Amino acid sequence: MFAVRLFAALLLLTLGCAYLFQKDSILRLNAFMRERVFHDSHVLLNRGRVGSSLILCGLVLLVLAFKVSR
Repeated sequence: MFAVRLFAALLLLTLGCAYLFQKDSILRLNAFMRERVFHDSHVLLNRGRVGSSLILCGLVLLVLAFKVSR
């Protein structure tokens, strides 16, 4: 369970940082998953909010992963 939480936390932190700092990589990912998950308006208009939310969720999961394991 620790490994799953740690992986989820790192994944969310990576996605959050990508949303905030590497718009081009998110736009490439968006082209791949356009019909399933993302919409262009989310990337262009809500980039900061989505990125901050992902980073916050990732940090919470990271803290929980280390707190629960001890």
